[in-house]
Amino acid sequence: MAHAAAGCQWERLGVFRQPFPAVRCYVSDVRIPVWLTLGVAAIVIVFGVYRIRISFRTDDQDQRAKERGGLYAMGRRTHLIIGVLYILLGGALIATSFGWNPFGTLFGPDTETPTKDKAPTRSGVPIDQLPTRK
Repeated sequence: MAHAAAGCQWERLGVFRQPFPAVRCYVSDVRIPVWLTLGVAAIVIVFGVYRIRISFRTDDQDQRAKERGGLYAMGRRTHLIIGVLYILLGGALIATSFGWNPFGTLFGPDTETPTKDKAPTRSGVPIDQLPTRK
């Protein structure tokens, strides 16, 4: 990884030219941990279930909620629709955590796995080992 003061990594390769020299870009290999995305997905799904639970309130509870205002003042159908939407979003977040790409091959080049004859190394990646004493 390069330092932010080093300039744009893509510019050195001739891929990206900056219109303004004072603007710097920084490309990093930061990845969000899977446990974090799954945790956020769980919270989103629980909130969706809660919204669906709110949608099944009685008329008396609905009237008290409208007087109270805020989130609870929404109609029952609205709570149901938003709850289902949150469950779908949580499911999509779980799916993307395990490699699903909602855009498919819409962005980026198509890639194919090279055959063993066209691979960079025929024997595979060497495994690091501790040096042996003689």
